[in-house]
Amino acid sequence: RCWTDCAAESSDCMKSDAAVAPRRVAMPPKSPKLKAPAGGGVMNRVKVVIRLRPLQVRNELAESSNCIQYDVSQKLLWVVPKDVNDRKNKRQFDFDGLVGPESQQVDAFTAVLPAIEAVLEGVNGTVMCYGQTGSGKTYTLSNPAQGVQQGVMPRAFEHIFAHIKADNGVHDWKLSVQYVQIYCEHLMDLLNPGSEPLLREEPGTGVVYLQNAESIPVSSPAECVDLMNRGMSNRSTAKTLMNAESSRSHAMYMLTVVRSGGPELSTSTSALYLVDLAGSERVKKSGVQNAGLDEAISINVSLTALGRCIYAMADKRGKIMPPFRESKLTRLLQTALSGGGRTSLIICCAMGDSDVQETNSSLEFAQQAMRVQVKEVRREQLDMNALTVHLQSTVDAFHDKTNLVHKQAWEKVRAEALATQALLDKSRALKERLYNLEVMNRDLEGQISTTQGAKASGALPGAAEASTKLEQMKAQLDEALKECNEVTVMLPEIAAEYRELGGHAWHNGDTGKAQAYYEKALNAFLKCLGKDHPEVACSMGDLANVYCDLGRFEDALEMYQHAHRIHTVAFGPDHVDTAGDLASLGLVYSVQGKHKEALPLLKNAYSILSKSLEQDHPNVLQVRQFIEKSQSLI
Repeated sequence: RCWTDCAAESSDCMKSDAAVAPRRVAMPPKSPKLKAPAGGGVMNRVKVVIRLRPLQVRNELAESSNCIQYDVSQKLLWVVPKDVNDRKNKRQFDFDGLVGPESQQVDAFTAVLPAIEAVLEGVNGTVMCYGQTGSGKTYTLSNPAQGVQQGVMPRAFEHIFAHIKADNGVHDWKLSVQYVQIYCEHLMDLLNPGSEPLLREEPGTGVVYLQNAESIPVSSPAECVDLMNRGMSNRSTAKTLMNAESSRSHAMYMLTVVRSGGPELSTSTSALYLVDLAGSERVKKSGVQNAGLDEAISINVSLTALGRCIYAMADKRGKIMPPFRESKLTRLLQTALSGGGRTSLIICCAMGDSDVQETNSSLEFAQQAMRVQVKEVRREQLDMNALTVHLQSTVDAFHDKTNLVHKQAWEKVRAEALATQALLDKSRALKERLYNLEVMNRDLEGQISTTQGAKASGALPGAAEASTKLEQMKAQLDEALKECNEVTVMLPEIAAEYRELGGHAWHNGDTGKAQAYYEKALNAFLKCLGKDHPEVACSMGDLANVYCDLGRFEDALEMYQHAHRIHTVAFGPDHVDTAGDLASLGLVYSVQGKHKEALPLLKNAYSILSKSLEQDHPNVLQVRQFIEKSQSLI
């Protein structure tokens, strides 16, 4: 159902099919956010709020003049037929909100607040006032008065800037305003009447935008209200029988919000469309003539096109293409209605029984609009400059921290190396002293033996002095042996320090230092633990890894084989460490291209590892990959 143009009949420029409509109107679902489609994104239904104009506005005080009954708490209203005999057949409607005649302006603002807040989230928002002439659309939407009579637009400006202030500079906000009207199918700039705005469409996206329309930056609610008043002073109005200052044009106030920066590192661009539609009217009732008649015809034609677009968008079968190009109004509203935003309609209705036909038509339009669903689109993109700066600062901070950690680690390693070297020097000096003492001990023992023989035969005087000297040398020898044992006990700790130093050097890519440290660790372990200790096998594995990096594969194989022998004796053939040696041998053979030698070793290692480790363990996965590679190359 939609408005139809009956301009040819000067007595009536509007018809409604209320006569053929069912008395009980089917209601759409009231859930605020519908189920998301398969393609992603939240589906938003157009929200409709009914605003009832008090009867006393046009001195409609008699009880018999009331054609609407309502229940604000249940959001229900009933339209009572004008015919006294048919008053029992009331038509019931329910909507998303109902603002009664005794309500305040703030109630209308609260009802459409979700659409206003959409722009703060990077989503387009639309608030549109629809209704007959004199039903209170302009008063509801753009009344500039302060206090309880303040309209939706000034309240929206204050709410948006309050949110920006609460952001505390986390984001960078830029706002700008455009204000245009459509008068007799001519597009006019209300902020710069001398310009000629044009409607253009972005290639690819289909987004309709204004070209040559004045766009003025704003930084406060007061500036937004000043521009609203400035535009309203340029808007076309006229006196009719229904309204002393009837708007003769459709007006659209566009507040564009650009948010950038912040932790999201993205830029969002959205717009709040505040639309005050000219009132639908019957020429016979409004009494317009001449130019006023042309205005009424143009208004009704554009509202008819809007009704057809709403009807097509509400068609769930999707077989009807919305005719947005039929009028300047629908073309201008195309992005607002179908551009992936949140839309709220304020349907202003008069309660007098003389307006029952227009009220029914407005409510039927509202009922149709509630069936329109639009997928919400968040209009934001990455801010590449901010992202680059953020990433660079992160990398710099990481480098600074890494350099500091490396510096501290190397200072610790250097101190430990110096301490270890001092211990090794002490050990070497003690070993040399021990060797010298052992040599002296052998000489003295020989001398004592000779002396004792001579003493027995009575041929050597001074034997007592020699015996005393021998006892002193034995005491020195025992002391040296004790010190040597103390150093020997410290050798495992020294070897572990060398192994840790080798690990630091290897992970930092210094294979030369790593080889030197690993060789010292291996020698220390051999001296203190013996050649068959598992620690010796682990140290051999470390040194073999370095040999692989240096390309000394034969030396690496020899080390891995020794390690495998030690682990097999110490832990058995099915131990994880034994399997690790087999895998290392197989990997070396595979790298050398000896896949036939590598494959049985790898399979044996995989069999042992898969029993002891999880299947997604890195070692298991690596062995499996080399098995597949060897099998494919044999």
